[in-house]
Amino acid sequence: MVEGANKAGAREIEYFYSIRSSFTYLGAQRLYALADRYGRRVVHRPVLLSIVVPAAGGVPFEKRSKAWWRMQERDMERWGEYLGIPINPDPVHHYGTMELPSGLVAAAQDHVDTGGAGDVDCLSFELLAALWRDDTDISDPSVTDTLCARCGFDSEDLRGKALSPAIQAVVKANSEEMVARGYIGAPTYAVDGEAFYGQDRLLFVERALAKT
Repeated sequence: MVEGANKAGAREIEYFYSIRSSFTYLGAQRLYALADRYGRRVVHRPVLLSIVVPAAGGVPFEKRSKAWWRMQERDMERWGEYLGIPINPDPVHHYGTMELPSGLVAAAQDHVDTGGAGDVDCLSFELLAALWRDDTDISDPSVTDTLCARCGFDSEDLRGKALSPAIQAVVKANSEEMVARGYIGAPTYAVDGEAFYGQDRLLFVERALAKT
């Protein structure tokens, strides 16, 4: 199933996000709770915002102003306090390579889709929390191997698949599909063909799920 991005069906929620996205972390557990409540399966579509953001007309993160970053970090703190979710708005390990952590989620999704054991929701959240809650390096195999095992995966096997050209191509394809659909950032949740951008739109995600 690694030939291309996963295709979501009527009982699924497509979940496009960067594994290094703070607001994805803040919304993750609420998304899973909604999926469980409404009998939906979350399909993880990890992406590279370096592809998505410029295509949407946005300024690359490294070129944004100090004022923008101050406001962004304050919003993270506000949301974390409001939701009761611990978050470090400026972790030391914020920036790093994407290949391993993004590839792990894509490989885990493919592994489960083809009948393998493991919990993709768990792995995705543990990676996000390792960065934004615990400020650990999610590009470090010693860190990610522990998280993979915690979520029921064979760490060494999944790591090998994650770094394979086929799985890296899936991450790129997910990113290009976001651009093709006109989605502008992370997280984006797609429910029955309608997209919702940002964890602050989960209220509208719930309304869409309730209608069906």
